[in-house]
Amino acid sequence: MSMEIKGWISKMPEYIPGRTIEEIKKEYGLEEVHKLASNENLFGPHPDVIKKICENLSNIKYYPDGECCEVREKLAGKYNVDMGSIIVGNGTDQIIEMTCDSFMGPGENAVIADPTFLIYEKSVLKRSGTVIRVPLKDFRQDVKKMVHSVNNTTKILFLTNPHNPTGTNINRSELDFVMENAGENLLVVLDEAYCEYMTAEEKIDTTGYLSGNRNLMILRTFSKIYGLAGLRIGYGISQDSIISVLNKVKLPFNVNSVAQRAAVAALENESYVNEIKAKIEEQKKYFYDVLVKNGIGFIKSYTNFILINSGENSDRIVEELLKKGFIVRPGKNLGIPGYIRVTIALPDVNKKFLTAFVKIFNNLYKKG
Repeated sequence: MSMEIKGWISKMPEYIPGRTIEEIKKEYGLEEVHKLASNENLFGPHPDVIKKICENLSNIKYYPDGECCEVREKLAGKYNVDMGSIIVGNGTDQIIEMTCDSFMGPGENAVIADPTFLIYEKSVLKRSGTVIRVPLKDFRQDVKKMVHSVNNTTKILFLTNPHNPTGTNINRSELDFVMENAGENLLVVLDEAYCEYMTAEEKIDTTGYLSGNRNLMILRTFSKIYGLAGLRIGYGISQDSIISVLNKVKLPFNVNSVAQRAAVAALENESYVNEIKAKIEEQKKYFYDVLVKNGIGFIKSYTNFILINSGENSDRIVEELLKKGFIVRPGKNLGIPGYIRVTIALPDVNKKFLTAFVKIFNNLYKKG
């Protein structure tokens, strides 16, 4: 007798991870490979963070603080909220899952952009729910249409600002529209994984919306600008009544002690965020200048990655870049065929990448 597998698993979309550096080195016989596919901060964390990690490694024989008290205390001070309004997870992915565990059920749905971060849909399907997909409009989330797509069985509206995989933003008037029109039975989940890369003029103080809205959950992470992707630590901010519900389904000791120590050290070196932001902005402008000069299309980005128009030969371009030692994210894996998503790296790597990419692009599209 064979084991019966739950039906929803067969409907689950598959997450296709980026290829690894070691894999590409072995396959193509390369000594140097640059991974530009996963939007990490390739400058890495602040040196003090590495130092604090090393100083605390002897403590890994103990279980971590199950409440992540020190991290939450630092975050509460940063955002001027109560500790009870913050939950910490093994990446924001885990908090998304906990949110769906708590608020989704069979026959209910969530509204998402199409395409968007795959974990939203996966987490909904795990609770026997469904998703209502709203296509992007000019590579941006069609916020008004998303709100109008909410029905009486919609429990969650997922928004990302800036958006992944396009890098576009939601402006203040759009967010105001969402919060003014979100019913009391709808939870708005605003994923701000890349928000620290936005300029002061572009960035919205979304925590200011919490006091007047009991149905808002803000997600942020240490994986991106803080450079801690390998340690998997993210957090959510909401009303304490919502956080208390998530705490009931949270796994014990869900965030390891090394990640907690690193997050605290990162928050103690906040000026580093502005340093990284400035470096990324400078390099992003360099990307734009080179792409414009060569007549190659791209989407203006509010993040540390750029969506580049690679056209009908996109698969060929991805393969040729692999041969040159550059791993990028194929747009077809993200729901945007004909594009590639490229992480902004260190200056010397960016220069090498753009030299290789422009040559490959021109050979394919500008012969003769």
